[in-house]
Amino acid sequence: MELYGIPIPITNIPKLDPGFIPIGLFNRAFLATAKKPLGIAVERADGQIARVDTFIHGTPDQAAADTYYLDRLVKTLLWMKGGFKVYVSGDRAMYEYLQAAFADGGSRDFDFHFMANVYERPFEVVYADELPEEKDAPQAIGGHLEGCRIGFDAGGSDRKVSAVVDGQSVYDEEVVWFPKTNADPQYHYDGIVAALKSAAEHMPRVDAVGVSSAGIYINNRTMNASLFLQIPKDLFETPSGISPSRWPTTATCPPWPAC
Repeated sequence: MELYGIPIPITNIPKLDPGFIPIGLFNRAFLATAKKPLGIAVERADGQIARVDTFIHGTPDQAAADTYYLDRLVKTLLWMKGGFKVYVSGDRAMYEYLQAAFADGGSRDFDFHFMANVYERPFEVVYADELPEEKDAPQAIGGHLEGCRIGFDAGGSDRKVSAVVDGQSVYDEEVVWFPKTNADPQYHYDGIVAALKSAAEHMPRVDAVGVSSAGIYINNRTMNASLFLQIPKDLFETPSGISPSRWPTTATCPPWPAC
């Protein structure tokens, strides 16, 4: 099989989608003949940088293959690591393509607006003679069992909460709720508080709360989450009251269980 002039050996052709080509096989075949160095770096919160040093062909006859490869590489980096600024080095033509694709009205218009909203900064693609170095800020979490702790799973169809004392569960609860279809943030607030209070009532105190929920959380702020799909943008971004965009990811409302 061939895609954009790149021959790709595929052993098993899926009957329901005979034209399907796994991206991993395409990348492997593409890089086998690509020799021109090119670098991509993506900047996210707190100056963190994800960087990939790779290769393209850099010739007119392979331009379609190069853009296909880089388009998906950048999109993958954005959704694996997150980011609001893409650095490109090594090829001006590929930089111009990515700048046009990841732009308002471009082929990656959704990514452009989504990431700008998440990071509250304009999304941009820039050319760099030298890429910034990789930079991560890992944080050690978990492993703490002592004391009175609450574990809360804020799911999209039900919510689960457990009270744990010195590593042993003393209470757990699962409640069906519908946060993804409710537009009033009071519904979400009431449900979360009810879950935390139900667990707190089974312990003498609360030392810590751990929350699990699908979405993007940066510096203890909910930037985008499936729980709040129907919350109007103006309410989500309200800087006061019970706006979910200002809720912390850990509960800080002692004395328990009165909060």
